[in-house]
Amino acid sequence: MARTADRYLKKSAQVKKTPEKYDVGNYLRLSVDSDYTGSDSLENQRKLAQEFVSRFPDLNIVREYVDDGKTGTDFSRPAFSRMIADLKAGIINCVIVKDLSRFGREYIEAGNYIEKVFPFLGVRFISIVDRYDSADENCSRELLLISLKNLMHEMYAKDISKKVGSTFRMKQEKGIFYRSATIPYGYQMNESGTNYVICEQTAPIVQEMFRQCSQGISNYTISRWLYKNCVQTPGQYIQTGSVYRKPEDELKVWHYSTIKRILENPVYIGSVIRHKSEQSFFAGKKASPVPEHEQIVIENNHEPIIDRQVFEDVQKILSQPKGKKQDSSCGRQLIAYEKNIFQGKLFCGSCKANMVRVGEYRFINGKKEQYKIFRCSTHRNYNDLCDARSIAENVLCDILYTTIQKHLSFIKGIKKQVEKDVQYSFEENLKQTELKRQKVVNARNLLEQEYMQKYCDYAEGGIPQAAFLQYKSVYHQNIELYNQQENRYVKEVKRIRKCQAALQKLVSDWIRFQNTKKLTETMVEICIERIEFYADNRVEVKLKYQDCFNLLENWMRKEV
Repeated sequence: MARTADRYLKKSAQVKKTPEKYDVGNYLRLSVDSDYTGSDSLENQRKLAQEFVSRFPDLNIVREYVDDGKTGTDFSRPAFSRMIADLKAGIINCVIVKDLSRFGREYIEAGNYIEKVFPFLGVRFISIVDRYDSADENCSRELLLISLKNLMHEMYAKDISKKVGSTFRMKQEKGIFYRSATIPYGYQMNESGTNYVICEQTAPIVQEMFRQCSQGISNYTISRWLYKNCVQTPGQYIQTGSVYRKPEDELKVWHYSTIKRILENPVYIGSVIRHKSEQSFFAGKKASPVPEHEQIVIENNHEPIIDRQVFEDVQKILSQPKGKKQDSSCGRQLIAYEKNIFQGKLFCGSCKANMVRVGEYRFINGKKEQYKIFRCSTHRNYNDLCDARSIAENVLCDILYTTIQKHLSFIKGIKKQVEKDVQYSFEENLKQTELKRQKVVNARNLLEQEYMQKYCDYAEGGIPQAAFLQYKSVYHQNIELYNQQENRYVKEVKRIRKCQAALQKLVSDWIRFQNTKKLTETMVEICIERIEFYADNRVEVKLKYQDCFNLLENWMRKEV
């Protein structure tokens, strides 16, 4: 055994560490807050790489990977992912970057790529400014320094959030304008990109909205006016650049909330509100609102669209409480629930809009009663876009309660089998799938060992270059097939375990409703995913555990 090991070590020592030619992938990255004309600009990175490669005849740039406006604090970048895929496919075997900060600022994962992933794939890595080349044996001692340097980059990335926030805060306190993520409807940026200017196309729309509201016209009527005049929503305007809808454009209506936000925005009298929210960029935390007294208002920042007096009149109108009409002649109210327990779950089967809960009246034995029904919100707001279908709340409750009870009876009938036989079937499926996955892993490991032996033979001159390259091509194809097969089995294992957990949760969640006498909010929340109501009074109910029920039904038919 010792001689065999020595022989293998001798062969390994004679293996050439670098091929004659390298197909280089040039990776360029520019952060969203970087200077597009500075030393880290894409053009500067590109020129530096081209100049460096021109001095080495064994290097040839075959592909370029550009992540423009992407952070270096993680590796979820489109171009970077394509580069890794090309490395695995053998399209490139060398990566070149301007410096390590362009590669990534998260030191642990960056070091993992440089010290483990790339050597395993046989990939050469070059960082020009850092003077690091993995093909140079003298550079191997510098790996610790590289990791420390990457740590400094990560510390810098963590500090960016505070610096950016401080810069914004300084501009806010000094009343300096800076561009926000979205430009208010009715404005556009000036040529220098330093401030808002009035947009001649959309400003008249804003002025008309304020005019109508100042005359007491409701947001509903304003929305109807916008629709009848084919005015596209702000989102559509940003996408298409067209103020008015064309016949081939998608039909969309202005939501009342959009109109309200425009009518309440002081940007239309020349003021800009800043520091409305705070967010940690590095930690990826969601923005949290800032109290109104801590917000910063920049007065007279740009030319107003709306007269200040008109704006103040509109604010008074919007602040007035909306009175509810009372009908004293109504003897009693028949309301199944105080709140709408179907909110976000009940939709029109035709236009897919929400079904809204409204009150209706009827006479029973000469007495007037109020009851609740659900109507299509599209028809309620725009009666020419959908039909007048409706369903009473108590009827819908009966349908859903019957549906849930039917499935609950099914669960109770096979509960013991579910806890025993079905779970056994899951375990068997998991066992068989894991065995198949292990066979693929073993076959891939044997292929990799064979490849190492072939490479040693090729390095010693025992195999012609053409024959080895042909073998290498087939090897990569087979490795990729094995990887795909393993991924399929891994996904199948996850699917089985997820379904197993969901089935267990299904039984525990539903069995507690076996003694419930009527539909409850908890039942709707746990059992119902979506309800669609059609013009022919047909109700389609999608259960939250629909896949589990399908599996149980198939199992009962002995199809599992």
